[in-house]
Amino acid sequence: MHFVIDDIIEENKRRLQVFATEYNPITGEGCDSCERLPFKANELGYDWLVPFDCYDEKIFRDIRSCDGSIREYLHRLGLRYTRVNLEEVRREIIKARCRHDFEYCAASYFYIKDKNPLNPKDILFVLNRGQRRLLKKIYACDKYGKPVRVIIVKSRQIGFSTLIQLYMAWKQLFVLGAVNSVIVAHVENTARIIRGMYSKMLNKLPVWLIGKESMIDKLALTPFERGNKTLIVKGVGCRITIGSAEKPNNIVGDDILMAHFSEVGLYKTTQGIKPEQLVQSIMGGISYAPNTMIFYESTARGVGNFFHTEWLHATTDDPVERSVFDPLFVPWFDADNDRLAIDDYTAFIKGMNEYERWLFEIGATLEGIAWYRDASRQMKDQWRWKSERPSSATEAFQTSGHRLYPQADVERLRKNCRKPMFVGDVFGKSDYGDDALKDIEFREMRDGPLKIWFMPDDNPEKQCNDRYIIVVDVGGTSDHSDRSVICVFDRYDMVHGGVPIVVAEWCGHCPHYQLAWKSVQMATKYGHGLLVIESNTLETEQTEGVSGEYVLDEIALHYDNLYCRIPLDKINMGFEPKWGFQTNKSTKPRVCKHQQKVLAKDMYIETCKEAADEHDFMEIKPNGKAIGAIEGQHDDRHITRAIGVWICYDELNIPRKAKPVTRKEKEKMKVVGLSTI
Repeated sequence: MHFVIDDIIEENKRRLQVFATEYNPITGEGCDSCERLPFKANELGYDWLVPFDCYDEKIFRDIRSCDGSIREYLHRLGLRYTRVNLEEVRREIIKARCRHDFEYCAASYFYIKDKNPLNPKDILFVLNRGQRRLLKKIYACDKYGKPVRVIIVKSRQIGFSTLIQLYMAWKQLFVLGAVNSVIVAHVENTARIIRGMYSKMLNKLPVWLIGKESMIDKLALTPFERGNKTLIVKGVGCRITIGSAEKPNNIVGDDILMAHFSEVGLYKTTQGIKPEQLVQSIMGGISYAPNTMIFYESTARGVGNFFHTEWLHATTDDPVERSVFDPLFVPWFDADNDRLAIDDYTAFIKGMNEYERWLFEIGATLEGIAWYRDASRQMKDQWRWKSERPSSATEAFQTSGHRLYPQADVERLRKNCRKPMFVGDVFGKSDYGDDALKDIEFREMRDGPLKIWFMPDDNPEKQCNDRYIIVVDVGGTSDHSDRSVICVFDRYDMVHGGVPIVVAEWCGHCPHYQLAWKSVQMATKYGHGLLVIESNTLETEQTEGVSGEYVLDEIALHYDNLYCRIPLDKINMGFEPKWGFQTNKSTKPRVCKHQQKVLAKDMYIETCKEAADEHDFMEIKPNGKAIGAIEGQHDDRHITRAIGVWICYDELNIPRKAKPVTRKEKEKMKVVGLSTI
């Protein structure tokens, strides 16, 4: 225990050193948002690291060719080394750098309101750690000529609205010129406050800095065509329009290159217009081209709404579902100042609870955890606190229910998730009947419903009894309904003390009889594995096979390793077989409770990211009894894992090397035609 504590203390020192790393946007030290190179101007005392693009500016090239000597530079121009000429060179260097270095420009000339209420004076804008992470994403798009599309789940007090607004202003004033932007918030007053940052910055911005001193005396926002929704920077020609989801009809969406959607999680349907329609009406006027920008930023406000849906589209691994938006989440512990001093590290570490230990695992400092412990007591409802100061994006969207699986357990589950080696579908000679089990093959398809991480293992040396289990959750048949899932587990490693692993998954929509036969095809390919079909839906609707029989009874005639709820001895006594696993008020809590133990003890390996995500979405509902996914999410993949792992451990013996089957045993299997579980 003492050795572990020492390791934690050492790691904490390393993290604190990262926080203490020098960040100086004037010299460029610690600025890692873009590639930088050294530049010197000796007589001005400049010893800078400047963005690579600055080197394309003529004045930078010329001064570098003079080894940083301004005196030599002026001499080559035929000018005397005077105070006036030196000042003129200084201004030209600064103007050139400001055109390419937002961090320098902001820290030198952009004034903002100090968040410290005790300081009434405005301060220069020096980016914090979270803001620099967003800037890095923006720069990366600009570097490769890509449109900027970012969606941000934010913690309080990071200042993303400030960065987005002032970066857009910088692009208008220093880079692009007369281009237009729009700010849309949940209410108009918030949009007006955000635009106020632009106005405050302009009031103290020198006109010479943008090269407009011959046209205007002072930079300011003035009404455009006598309106107060759209203002214009005279002499530059760029316009800034504000609007709200509350009054969407007041927003003019023409001729816009940049859009800032703020507090999107609070957008509501008004006047018959949904948030999707409002956003699309503005985005429709912004071409998908370089130098265009669209930002969604918000604290999470529940699930199932427009913002949550857009976040899921941005973070999914499914290439069909994925949007063009680049997701960004910054946890509360990346804030620069949310830390408290600790007197006794050993005592503090020993007193940490499970959640606090998880916070340290994902990157928080001990000082940050100390701050979080005290600060969280300000709110009675911890889920509300966590949505305001989230440690993960999933936690940000958490509702008032209680997590079914500890976050640390889900994070460990994610560690083995990876891209599949194969994407496509499974086909036989026919979609049903005997021919469905002939010529079974996997066909590669770019957006197919079947993902395979490990192909069926035909190695004779690894043949085992009960090696593969195929678990099926039956969903709906329409695109808007729950999906059906076929999950394949490989239990081979259990022979040597290991754990089962998910090796393949089919996830999609199709008629139920077709799903049943696809399940049989998958089971046949995977070593004639035990086929476990969750039977509730099929039994409720009495899904029929093509020949008119109940579909599970039909496939039992063709596949002899089908899971049955009735023991073999009772069937021999005349009881009717009950095919499939039935999920009900008794079995669902049982397999989910078992899954809690499985995750806590790392008793299976998950390869599918979406399945790990679904474990994150599971909660115990406020009534304390029901278990399900948070609103707007699915648990189709999750239930196949919970059922499958339950059967792996509680209903089957550890796999053993296969023995030759006698003719008599084969005949018996044909007669019974079911699993003996």
